[in-house]
Amino acid sequence: MKVPTSRFGVIEIGPADVLNFPEGVPAFEQLREFFLHPIPDNPAFIWLQAIADPDVAFLLVDPFLFFPGYEVEIPEGLQQELKIKEAADVLVLAVVTVPDGDVRRMTANLVAPVIINRAARLGRQYVMEGTKYTTRHPLFRDKG
Repeated sequence: MKVPTSRFGVIEIGPADVLNFPEGVPAFEQLREFFLHPIPDNPAFIWLQAIADPDVAFLLVDPFLFFPGYEVEIPEGLQQELKIKEAADVLVLAVVTVPDGDVRRMTANLVAPVIINRAARLGRQYVMEGTKYTTRHPLFRDKG
């Protein structure tokens, strides 16, 4: 299937590339199908592109690369919802914000990671409650 995107042009994906988010993504609940679009030569970041809306894509990051002590406990109910059977099937990513396009000020939302079961092709942005994390953890420290 060919998917038009505003950032990357038309992208060809297969049925196995489609990730279903049964509840959508917060603020975009109407969008249920997405796919991951890698960034060449930068494996730390990846785009989550909506299939039904060319303008909706989220920049995601592997939070464990930037925050080695980061912990996410996936509740049993969410494991069942995403049909998680093996930890190796789970992909945990954090949504990145780039304030005013300044990549030096990028932050990651560690409160609400995107959890994807790669085997079942199911995902959800999971809002953790009672956590020490915030929605704006700087990816890069100011050395000044």
